[in-house]
Amino acid sequence: MPPLKVLIMDNYGPDFNRVARALRPFGLALMWTESLKDGLNLMAQAKPIMVLAGQNLPELKDPTDLLRVIQAKRLPTQLVVMSPEPNFDQAMDWVAEGVFSVISSPINVERLRKVTQKILDNLSLYESLVETKAKNDKPSELLIYKTLSGHTEVKPMLETICETAMTLTGAGRAQAWTGADLDQISPINVFKGSEKIEGGFEKTLDFHWMGRHLASLKMVFPMGVTQDDMDKDILEELAFAGSLFLSHAVKLDEALVLASKDPLTGLSNRRVFLETLNRDFFQSKRHSSPLTLLTLDLDHFKDVNDTYGHQTGDEILKWLSTVIAGVVRLGDLAARTGGEEFSILLPRTNLEQGLSLAKRLKEALSETPLPENCPPMIRPTISQGLASLEHFLVKEPQDLIYWSDQAMYLAKREGRDTIKQVTELSGNKHYQDVQYVFQ
Repeated sequence: MPPLKVLIMDNYGPDFNRVARALRPFGLALMWTESLKDGLNLMAQAKPIMVLAGQNLPELKDPTDLLRVIQAKRLPTQLVVMSPEPNFDQAMDWVAEGVFSVISSPINVERLRKVTQKILDNLSLYESLVETKAKNDKPSELLIYKTLSGHTEVKPMLETICETAMTLTGAGRAQAWTGADLDQISPINVFKGSEKIEGGFEKTLDFHWMGRHLASLKMVFPMGVTQDDMDKDILEELAFAGSLFLSHAVKLDEALVLASKDPLTGLSNRRVFLETLNRDFFQSKRHSSPLTLLTLDLDHFKDVNDTYGHQTGDEILKWLSTVIAGVVRLGDLAARTGGEEFSILLPRTNLEQGLSLAKRLKEALSETPLPENCPPMIRPTISQGLASLEHFLVKEPQDLIYWSDQAMYLAKREGRDTIKQVTELSGNKHYQDVQYVFQ
């Protein structure tokens, strides 16, 4: 049996040696090209199991264009993008489209080995399933595995399950939703088919894996169809295959969520905050729309940790995060950016509107009871600072961080439990050293 093939499409020569070293233990045949056109021809001829495509490859405007070629030609190929400067949001968009993974360039040998092993594991699983199903007389059951195996994300998987169920069972409408046990990813609910169907009866399938409820599927059948008309073997295969492939998609979605969240508070982490700030800053500049940053910090938090212990401190951080999450609006980004420091990015929001939100947050904190296990004498307060894109000192994304910090420190110096804006820094006695920039 000839070795499985891997195609490298990149114009950065040193990466070839790293890729070769990474893939040597797998016995894979490597091909290399610096041309997109030659790469497409090699893909069609060799049908590699993996394509490593450099993001900066000439003629390749968007890696998802290459992905669409792979999908259109139904190649047994997974696409891995090599990026010299990976961007988290962009990488997540690519993965959502169907890219298998995004790895940094120059290549990290161990990381590429893990990605390759995962691709080989998936290939082995798929081939064993296809081989098993090919032995029976029902090509419709094989179709289930072929269609579901093409997705790695939960929502497209649920949509495909709905479409497959309608095709193979005759249902006029299908609805699928994620299970209650999925505590890491946002609930997903998808519909397919006619909204106006007069149903004859309904059938629900549940998808479970390793004791965990992953999702449910409800099929509505038109008048005239009876339960005797359904193929029970098809339903059993759909339930098993859906559970199997959903379990992999759920793990990926949860991993992506965990990579973007602060583990203690559940808010976005600093990396996501910085990437979103950069994106929103330049979008706001381009469209001449306002953008405000609110920075806040717990007052006397070190004293709380020293007096009552870090466990109590953690409870207060989680309490504050819950209050913040209840105040921010859809489209705002709340993040934990330091030990007891938080940032709230407010797109399409000017300084006055940001001040209104800061006041609501202060009021919500005063009205929200602390967790029962916190000492009753504690009543945490926060100092808040605001800066906005409209201020003449803000030229770059980092300026928003700097000046909202300075406004927050002014709130600390002037008594804490208060709100200050960048416009209040001018001439303040605590900021003589930066006064010159306002002249």
